[in-house]
Parts: sequence; structure tokens; C-alpha cells
Amino acid sequence: TEDKGIGYKRWLTKHNLKAMAQTLIFLEEKGLTDEDALNQRIAELETKYHDALAVVKDLETRMADNKTLRRHAAAYTSTKNIAQQFKTAKRPAAFEEQHRAELTAYRAAAAYFKANNLTKLPSPKKLEAEYAQLASEKAKFYEQYKEAKIELLKLKDAKQNVALFFREDERTQHHER
Repeated sequence: TEDKGIGYKRWLTKHNLKAMAQTLIFLEEKGLTDEDALNQRIAELETKYHDALAVVKDLETRMADNKTLRRHAAAYTSTKNIAQQFKTAKRPAAFEEQHRAELTAYRAAAAYFKANNLTKLPSPKKLEAEYAQLASEKAKFYEQYKEAKIELLKLKDAKQNVALFFREDERTQHHER
């Protein structure tokens, strides 16, 4: 601010006072005028934020697993007849060459079911309903995550503003002496 001139210094002082006033109003509205209460609320929000984020990540993983299962179930169902025809084909090599893509999809689906110990083919409607329920839960927890994140950022900014203001105030008092 040394080389900016007196007009800039006045503007900066006025700007800083307005920012501090807004910060104090925000903290009073939240009932967080005590530093310990502010730190406690920040810690609570960080916990809520991280917990909600962990749940969202878990739900996303479960949704992806559900989607993979639905894809394999659909592939298995649509290619099952070709796999049965392959077992009874008179010329298996020629039949496999002709239906390579379908047989590959069938084998991949069968391998997926075996790897996941699935002995019964799940119902597509049941899988879709489960996916919709997971998506609904994810939306709810994502909303909690967003709200916690926004309030957490505002409180951290307010805490930083207060710290900067008092640091600035100490420097001003020190220079006046």
C-alpha cells in the first residue's frame, strides 16, 4: 500500500471494515461469536462433510456395481439361446466364428456371475428399483455434503477474516506507538 497513494489506503480501510462487519454479522447470526464455539462448529461440519462424502462415494460404487450387474444380466439373457445352439452345433468352429461377439458376451457374463458367486439371475426390475433407491439416497447425502461444504467454507473464511483483522489491528497499534 506504500506506493498506491492515500485514496487506495482509504478505500482499503473502508473495504476491510465492511468485510469485517459482514463477517461479524454472519458469526452473530450463527451464534458463533466465541472462538471455541466457532472451532467446535467447524470441526462438526468437517466431520459431517467427510461422513457424507464417504457415504456418497460408497453409494456411487454400489450404483456402478449394480449397473455392471444389469449389463451382464442383459447380455446373458440376450445371448443364452446362441450359447445353447453352440452346444448342439454340428460344426462348432464355424458356428463360433459366425457368433463370436455373442458368445464372448455370454462367456463374460457367465464369468462375472461365477466370480461374484451368483447362481440365480437377478430380476431386471429388482435391479432397476435398487439402482433408483441408491440414486435417491445418493442425492440426499450429496445435498448434505454440499450444505456442509458451503457452510464450512463460509465459517473458515469468517475465521480467517477475524484473524486477519486482529493481526492488522495489532500492526496498526504497533505502528502508532
